[in-house]
Order: sequence, then C-alpha cells, then structure tokens
Amino acid sequence: MIAVVGSTGYEARISELAGLFSRAPFDDDGWDRALKALASHTGSARAQLLALADRHAAFNWITDSNPDDLAEFSDIGGYRPEVNYRVAATRAPFELSWEVHYAAARAVSTHEAYLDYVRRHDAEFGVQMVLSQRPGVLFGLAALHGDNEGPTTEVQREVFRRIGPSVLEAIRLQDTIEHQGAALLSGSLESMSTAAILLDAVGKVCGMTSAAQALLGPGTLQVRAGVLRARRPDIEQALQRRIGDALAGSAGGPADIWLRNGDGLLLLDIRTLPRQDWSFGYAPRVIVTLRTPLTIDRHAAARLAEAMGLTLAEAEVVALLAQGHSRQVVARLRGVSVQTVVAQLRTIFQKCGVNREAELVAIARTVIEMVSR
Repeated sequence: MIAVVGSTGYEARISELAGLFSRAPFDDDGWDRALKALASHTGSARAQLLALADRHAAFNWITDSNPDDLAEFSDIGGYRPEVNYRVAATRAPFELSWEVHYAAARAVSTHEAYLDYVRRHDAEFGVQMVLSQRPGVLFGLAALHGDNEGPTTEVQREVFRRIGPSVLEAIRLQDTIEHQGAALLSGSLESMSTAAILLDAVGKVCGMTSAAQALLGPGTLQVRAGVLRARRPDIEQALQRRIGDALAGSAGGPADIWLRNGDGLLLLDIRTLPRQDWSFGYAPRVIVTLRTPLTIDRHAAARLAEAMGLTLAEAEVVALLAQGHSRQVVARLRGVSVQTVVAQLRTIFQKCGVNREAELVAIARTVIEMVSR
C-alpha cells in the first residue's frame, strides 16, 4: 500500500524511484527496472515510456509486454490521436492526464481497434504525462491500470507526478550518450571513406561523412530542415517511402533508387540499423549509403567492340556485364529498358557464338585483361 502523501515512507519511495531512473542509462536493464518500480509504487499493472514521432512510434517500452503487442500498437496506428484516446488526452508537459480526461477524449472520438487492444491487454485505465516535446518527437510516461487495479487514486497520481522530472533528466542523459554513439559511428564510416548519411528514429539526419557531403547537390540530394530530400518529385516520393519503411523496420532487400550524377548514376542503399533495446530517438536508426557514381568504361568498350566484332553500343553492354552489373543496372546506366538490353544480348550471343551470359562475360574479361597489359 502507498503511504500517505508527505510521510517519511512516501518520500523514501520517491527517492528510491529517482535513484533508479538516474542509474537507468548506465545499468543493464536499468530502464526496465526503474519502470517496473514505478508501476509497483503507483499500484499499476505496467508502466510505459513512449516517444511519438510525427508518423510513427520512435520508441515504445511497456514493462512485462510481448514484442508482438507493441507491433500491433503500431499496426493500428496507436500513435494517432484519432485512434488512441490517450494521445488525444495529452496535455502540456508535466500536466497529468487520467481517467477523467480519457473519458472526455472518448466522448469526442473512439476507435474500436484501440479500445479492443487496451481491453484485451487489460490496460484501459491509468495516468500519464508528457515529459517533453522537441521538434518531431514527444516523450511520454504512463502508468497502466487494468480491471484488477481499477482507476487511479489521488495518491498514486501524486507519486507519478513527483517522479516526472527525474525521468526527464534520465532521458536527457540517455540522449547525450546516444549523441556520442552517433558521432563514433560517423567517425568509423569516415575512416573507411564511406559515403553514408545516418538518420535517427524520427528520420532526421544525425550524421554524415564527408564523402556523402561531397555527393550532395541540386542534382542529387539535399538536407532541408534536417530531412534528406530529393529534387525530382518521383525520386522524393520513392526516397521518403523507403526511409519510412526502414524506420519501421519493414524494408525488404536493397533499395532501388538511382540518381543521375554528372555522366554516371548514383545508387542509394537505404537500410535499417540494428535496433538498440533502449534508444530514445537520436541513436542512428537508418543508414543511407551513396554508392560512388557508376560510369561506362568507354576505353574497354571500344576494345571489346574491335576484338569481338560488336557495335559500340553492344560492347558497352558487354563491358558493364563484365564489371558484374545485372541486366537491370546495365539498362539504367545506358538509359534504356531491360527489354532493350535483352534484345541486344540475343544479337551479341549470335555474334560471339555463345549461348549463356556467363560464357560471354568470361570471354569479355579475358579480352579486357589482355588489352590492359
């Protein structure tokens, strides 16, 4: 049972909680331990720490929960106020929202998928507060009550209110640590001369190597208001869709976004970085790698045309295949369709007396190696 507000026991509980949160960024399972203590001291079934971005939940940790439950939360759009009455009931930082505010929000708009979600997980009641709001992300803390716990009491809400500033200080400390981690990762990529851009959990640029910086420009990519952008509308649409998939961890396979850079093409490879158990938004979440411009070796193509009896256009196709590029990449580099490349290959096979692409590539590499000596 929670002691009366103002008693020695009550203050001891607040001090204990504050100590747990201050150590959370440094201890293994420190955040989980602190949140479980908060749940215990507020008579709650579970406690929740949440970072909401504009389009998704950047971070969502609920004690004693199944990861599939959190995935379901994202699937139903639980971060949206029109879906989640808790989000709709949010107030200014450090102002509490509880059952009376939830009821008011539900009277305006309810979403059956979220109501079903909280009832199945026995978390319909509780108390919450916004800890801070920075551009693009909101940090929130909640104590979740189910039917067994019932609505929150005044004493429980006071414990919750008192611990808020300590939780925010711990988040700021965690944020500082993550900034340092981003700097270390950027430094490692820099040492490998990798053209890479790092994005945080809300899709903002949090690191960039000098090699990547050199490739930015009006004709390729720009960073505007901290967001990676492309000038061409079709490329911009594909870029933002791919980044969104990577942030959600649902991007499958390599990216297929190409930008023309001078006389060649630039490939954007957008991938999700391994997720840390505890990351409040700044730790790098996505890496965008800009592969150096790919160009056609005109000298090698001319030699192949002469040696193999091909037109220059056909020799360029063979030269690119010999470099290890797929037919799709060859088509993009030459500005033609894949069907055109396939048709050219039929003619090339006949001229060279081969039946398979592997045979053609073997011959081409031998010719290139001989003429380069």
